[in-house]
Formats: sequence, structure tokens, C-alpha cells
Amino acid sequence: MKLSIIYILLFCSISFISFAKSESDAIVYDGTWQELNLPEGIFVLPELNEPYNIEKLAAFPQVYKFEKVRGSVPTYWANGKPYWFRIELKNTTNMVQDLLIHLHLSLYDEIEFYVVENKIVKDHQSSNWKVPQQNRRIKHRDFIFPTTIQPKQEVSYYLKIRKSFGSISFPLTIWEKNYFEYYFPTNDHFSWGFVSGILLFVFFISILISIVFEARLYLYYGLYVLTALCFIYTMQGYFIRVYGDGSFGIEGDKIRYIATMLLIITNIIFIKSYLRWDLLKNPLFLWYSNFFIILFSILIIVSFFDNLLLENYLFNNFTIPITFLVSLCFLISPIFVFGTTLYCIYIEHFKKDATYFLLANLPVFFVAFYSGLSTYEFLPGSYLAGIDYFVIAFIVEIIALSGMLAYRVRLMQNNNERLLIEKNLIQQQRTQAVLEAEERERIRIARDLHDGIGQTLAAARMTLGNFISQQRAYIHEMQSPLNLLEDSIKEIREISHNMMPSSLTKFGLTSALKQLTNKVNATGKIQIQLQIVGLKERFDDKIELMLYRIVQEVISNIIKHAGAKKVNIELVKHDTELILIIEDDGRGFDTENTENHGIGLKNIATRVEYLNGNVNFDSSIGRGTSVVIEIPLN
Repeated sequence: MKLSIIYILLFCSISFISFAKSESDAIVYDGTWQELNLPEGIFVLPELNEPYNIEKLAAFPQVYKFEKVRGSVPTYWANGKPYWFRIELKNTTNMVQDLLIHLHLSLYDEIEFYVVENKIVKDHQSSNWKVPQQNRRIKHRDFIFPTTIQPKQEVSYYLKIRKSFGSISFPLTIWEKNYFEYYFPTNDHFSWGFVSGILLFVFFISILISIVFEARLYLYYGLYVLTALCFIYTMQGYFIRVYGDGSFGIEGDKIRYIATMLLIITNIIFIKSYLRWDLLKNPLFLWYSNFFIILFSILIIVSFFDNLLLENYLFNNFTIPITFLVSLCFLISPIFVFGTTLYCIYIEHFKKDATYFLLANLPVFFVAFYSGLSTYEFLPGSYLAGIDYFVIAFIVEIIALSGMLAYRVRLMQNNNERLLIEKNLIQQQRTQAVLEAEERERIRIARDLHDGIGQTLAAARMTLGNFISQQRAYIHEMQSPLNLLEDSIKEIREISHNMMPSSLTKFGLTSALKQLTNKVNATGKIQIQLQIVGLKERFDDKIELMLYRIVQEVISNIIKHAGAKKVNIELVKHDTELILIIEDDGRGFDTENTENHGIGLKNIATRVEYLNGNVNFDSSIGRGTSVVIEIPLN
């Protein structure tokens, strides 16, 4: 009797546990939620040895042992074999509800969706990445299956998923259809449009900076950002409409591998340039980086070759080793980049830049590393390994690296400005040396003319004059040579004075310019009107000398080439600058024709440049010339 009671209690306990388990297996729709992400309530069954039939799975659930999935996003290394997923849903409300079963991926080679009630298949939908969006029940790049649940109804959803390459990931959301149509499309387009806008902006700015500063680092960074955007688009299925017709020369999930390989290649190239791996004492890092670049480049070429010429023979017949090799490289290369950065910090090779990159790259490395481990089922699948978190991590990296690269741009600007200042200073020093040498030569020649030839000619005149006074008979014959000798002495004195005017050194620029114009006016060849405004004090000797030489050179050019009758010279002092304006009514010249720019104009420009000023020649054939010179006083 006691034994019977124990058996009855044991049976009731097992029945209660089984009933409770079956109750807990079902996801309850009670009208209180509009969107449900499913970390719980998903069961999985791999199709390892033989193909399964949905009718048998539905009719004999006790035979086929579904196991509860691990993680918030179940992930399995499928090796090209299908996986079955089961979800049980119970409607506890009194209303009919339209639902959507949303699988947040778009690169499955085969996906079957079944609705089962009372072990009978009520609905069947199928799709794959080759089905165009416009031919799907819900026109979206993801796989979204509509279904309707009746009041108090309990149904089971079965999904059969197969991928030829890589792992199967199962991020699933159940939506109320009305809520999905109101909320998801707009938010989806806005979010990815915002991400695209940021990355494209950074890409174009990087390319522009690389062109302006001729810096390859910013070109590599721009390409890295662009390949990251292509990777995101590929993962999100934005290129899915070109997968089917092979517009890229590749199709299906292989395009995701190519996008990932391009992202890794550009990442390695960028970090090589950013941290100057070519300067590392250990050449192995440079060798390893080149090895990864060459390896991924070869894999990309083989992918196109296999798809275009061999009709996917290699990928179809060597699926497991190829996907394992590619996935292993995906896992190793981020570790390599991360480890090399740590090595640079350890040996203090660009330590500051390496530390900054390490901190910026840490979120991306964590997501990529976690994704690789979950792909091989070392860790349970999670939303952390999903594209959304990768995008967040990558944007964090982009913002951080953009800040660092912007700082580098600022350093380059400062360096360029410093080099420009040094270049201008060197040029100014050279100009100063030339002009000072010219002035020294002028002084030497003037002194030699005055003290040497001038004194000799004066002595000769005196001797000749004494001889004429003694020989009255030859006075008329000797008067002409005496006059020529007198004219030579005056001319030498004039040349000497012009080369180093004493009035400039003694009385300043104003007096020297007045004396110069008076001498020119005395010749009667040309009439010069001089106006000087605001010059009450003297300036630096170099400024006065350069301005005097400029006026002297301009007047000389006018007399030789312009054929002018009148010249107006105006020198005005303002608080911060001197303005010299010289205008003539001569024949003018074509300022656009550089052949007309002789030595005189070049001398004027050189002297103005020496004073850090600006000169403008305004002239045309037949209307004279205007020269405006601005000299800063600070």
C-alpha cells in the first residue's frame, strides 16, 4: 500500500514537472508587449547525419531532442549543415493578433519557416538571399515571416536554416505587425543613414586631407573607413540586390568574406603607416603584416577566380577547410594588430600614438574577438558580437582616431607654417645679403670714382689749366679738351652722388627724394611732381635706402621705356604702413606678358619683398602705368 502511494506521488511529481516544463517552454503573448527579443524560449536541433522532415518533427517531438540554446544570440559552427530552431508561442488574449517573426540577418542560403498547431503544419514559407526583396511577403533585406495567432491559440514555429560557409547566428525578434510597420522601418533607415553619413564624411575628409598635405596616412585611413562601411552594408544586406546577378563578380555569403578581408587589409595598412612599423627594430612584425596582406589578397583573387571561372568548384568542394582558414585568419589578424600595438608601447616606439590607438581600437577588438570565439562556440552567442555593437564600437574608434588624426593635421599645419616662416626668413636673409652686397659695391664704386678717378681727373684739369695759362697762344686749341675734362669730372661726381647720395644719409628720405626729383626736372626731359604726406620723422636706414632705390629705379624705367611727359609721386605715411604711388602718362605695357618684365621690375619687386611689402603694377598699352607699393611699418 505504501509502495503504491509512493509510485502515485512520484508519477504526479513527474507529471507536474513535465507540465511545468511544457508551460515554461511556451512564450506567452498576453498583449503587454509589442516587441520581444528572444534570449529565452528557443530550442535547437542540428541536422548532423540525416535530413529531417517537418512532419516527423511535429508529430514525434519526443523522438527529436531539441536542446535549449545558449546565449542571447545562439551561434553555431554549422559546417554547411542545416540547423532546426523551435519556438512555442501561446496567445492568452481574446483577440486575433498579426505577428512578424524577424530574423536579423540576410545571408542564409536556405531558410524554411513552418507554423505547427496540434502536430499539423498550418503554414510554410521559404526564402534565401537570392529571393529579391520585392518578391518577399515583407519587403525587407532581413528574413521576416508574417503569421497570425488566434485567441487562446498555442502554436509552434520551426525554422530550418542553412549556410554554406561559416557559422549560423540566430538573432530573433517577434513583433506585433502594426508596431513593426510604425516603428522599425523609419528607425532602421534613420540609424543606418546616420552611420553611413558619419563614415562617408570621415572618408571624404580623409581623402581631402591626404591630397592637401600629400600624406598617405590619411589616404589609408579613408580607405579603412570606406571598407568598414562596405563591411557594415554587406552584413546588413544592403548589397543584396547585386548578390544574385553577380554584379560584383562574386555572390552570396562569400561577398561578406571579401568585405571582411578588405577591412582587415586596410586596417593593417593603416596601422603600419600610423605606427611606422617600417622603423621597428624587429622586422618580423613588418613581415607578418605583409604576410596577412598578401594572404587575404590571394584569397580575394581566388574567390573571384572560383566564382567567375570555376563556378564555385573550390568553395563547394572544400567548404569546411576554406571557411575554417578564413575564420581563423579573421580571428588571428585582430590579435596580431592588438599585440603589435602593445609591443610598440612596451618598447616605447611611438608610445603615445600606440597607446591612443590601443584605447580607440579596444571596443572593436573586443567585439571582433568575442565574435570569433562565439563563432567557434567557445563562448555563447551574444548581441555583443552582432553588427550593431560592432558599428557602435567602430564609431567610437572613428571618433577617437579622427581626433588624433585631426591633432596630427594641426601639427602638420604648425610644422608647415614653421617651415614657411623659416623659408621666408632664409629667403629674406639671402635678399638682404644680396642687397647689402649691392649697396656695399655701390659705396665702393662711388668712393673709387670720387677719390680715385675723380681726383686724378681734377689733377689733370689743374695741370692742363696751368699749362694753358702759361701758353696763351694755344688757349683756343686747348679750351675744348679742357671743357670735356670738366664735363667728365661733373659726370663722375654725379654718378658717385647718385650711387650714394649724401643727402639721404644726412637729411633723410624726404630731402633725398626732393633732391632727386629736382635734378630730373632740371634736365627738362620729364616733369615730376612729388607729394610727401605724414613723414615727420626718419625711418630705419634700410627702409629709407630701399625706398630711395625703388623710386630711383622706377624713374629710370620711365625715362628709358615709358616716353612719359609727367610723373606724379606720392609718399604717404599711415599708422601702420607707408604707401608709395608713382603714376606716369607714358605708353604703358602689358602686365600679363612676362616678357615685358625686365631686370628693373624684378629689382623693384625684390626690394619690396625685402621690406615685407606688396607691389602692384597697373598698366596697359597706351594709358600709362601706375605703381602702388605698400610697406608695413611693424
